[in-house]
Amino acid sequence: MFDVEPFYGWHHLYISEEDEHSPFYGMVYNAFEFDRYIYTFPAHPLWDTIDSESLLIKVLFVDYSGGYAIIELIGEWNDLFENDFKLFTENCLLAFTAAGIDKFILICENVFNIYLENDEYYNAFQDEIPDGWIALIRARDAVLEEITRYGLSGVFYWTKELDLMSWRKMKPDDIFEKIKANRGPIGMHAKASHGYFTFPKLEGDIGPHMVFRGVEK
Repeated sequence: MFDVEPFYGWHHLYISEEDEHSPFYGMVYNAFEFDRYIYTFPAHPLWDTIDSESLLIKVLFVDYSGGYAIIELIGEWNDLFENDFKLFTENCLLAFTAAGIDKFILICENVFNIYLENDEYYNAFQDEIPDGWIALIRARDAVLEEITRYGLSGVFYWTKELDLMSWRKMKPDDIFEKIKANRGPIGMHAKASHGYFTFPKLEGDIGPHMVFRGVEK
């Protein structure tokens, strides 16, 4: 993992350590040795830490006028060990929500596994962004299956079409606009009524009967 760098193709547009609203404002990176780790494995020093032993992140782009941020993740998303989503929220996401960001695009192709425990912190963060959303790009099938199994498919959304994007070759605004246009049959109505997209958390294929809290309705 030490040779997997965070994406740097938008550095001419945004640098998190130069953003006063970023939790990584003023960060100085070590150019001479690896000082980032995923468990005991060294990771590239340009990744940012959220005080997790298993997950590192990089804020790739933030548009305060558009209200969205694009964040890349690497490692293992482990809520069982020390609640990585809680750390992610407290040490990154809330700094941006305080500055008006309520839409988050998470690049997850380098998230190898996810271990979930409950939905408490996920629901709490949804309360912070009642009109916002969290999109996942290129999450692995096992990650999506675990998210669905824990009933969190209403907190995050993803589509196969979005996963096919060559996002590294795109401009951030184009990614954002494509996501807004491809939010799926439920997500596209997110603003029609507060909570419709987030609650209830429905699972299964879209149809007249879906699973709600483990029971088909």
